[in-house]
Amino acid sequence: MHSDRPDAGVPEPGAAEVAVQEAPPGVPVVTVVGDVDAESLGTVRAGVERALETGAPAVVLDLTRVVLLASAGMTMLLELTDDLRLRGSALLLAGSTRTVRRPLAVTGLDRALTLHDDLAAAVASAASIGAEADRHESLPD
Repeated sequence: MHSDRPDAGVPEPGAAEVAVQEAPPGVPVVTVVGDVDAESLGTVRAGVERALETGAPAVVLDLTRVVLLASAGMTMLLELTDDLRLRGSALLLAGSTRTVRRPLAVTGLDRALTLHDDLAAAVASAASIGAEADRHESLPD
């Protein structure tokens, strides 16, 4: 469906749409479209939880179509990173847009989070984490 609106396909303010897909080679990708703020935290968290069900050692959170990254969203990204680390997994962020990078840089969170310029780089990094995990599992005790 075609629309002449410049914001076609973007959820209403305060809302986010989340899709979970698998990128080759078995890397779960959670794509977020819209605002990452207090109202959308549950939706984003639920998407990451669904991705974790795959058992993959890393999850990519695609933020390339995020319109707003609010302070509540940044706090959630840090909490998710810590939570996944405790579970033996990693959260890798994809998104080089100013909407994502600027608030993370201003707060210093860009040094605490794993942020890649684009989705391809994040998926490649996640795949290498998975390959490393596979090598460790195949080592004799």
